[in-house]
Amino acid sequence: MNGTSQPTTREPDIGSGQEGRKRKKSESDADDEEARSVQHHLVRALERNGKLVSSQLEAQNMQFEQDREQRKDHVDNLVAVLTKLADALGRIADKL
Repeated sequence: MNGTSQPTTREPDIGSGQEGRKRKKSESDADDEEARSVQHHLVRALERNGKLVSSQLEAQNMQFEQDREQRKDHVDNLVAVLTKLADALGRIADKL
């Protein structure tokens, strides 16, 4: 060996001094930009999904409300029929 503590070979990808720092910075900037892009796409997807879930819940609530109204109408009609039936049975019992 040559007796110095510095290596005698260089890695060609790293470069020296300022050039290496610029490359690292531009790679870091590219990574940051990619991360922001991914975050932006995720936010858009989450917003879109949130709107879809919200509209689905609204539709479901409307269906449940219509179902409750329909059941109430059926119960009211059943009560009316049973009341008429009870009155008719009462009149029949009075005649006996």
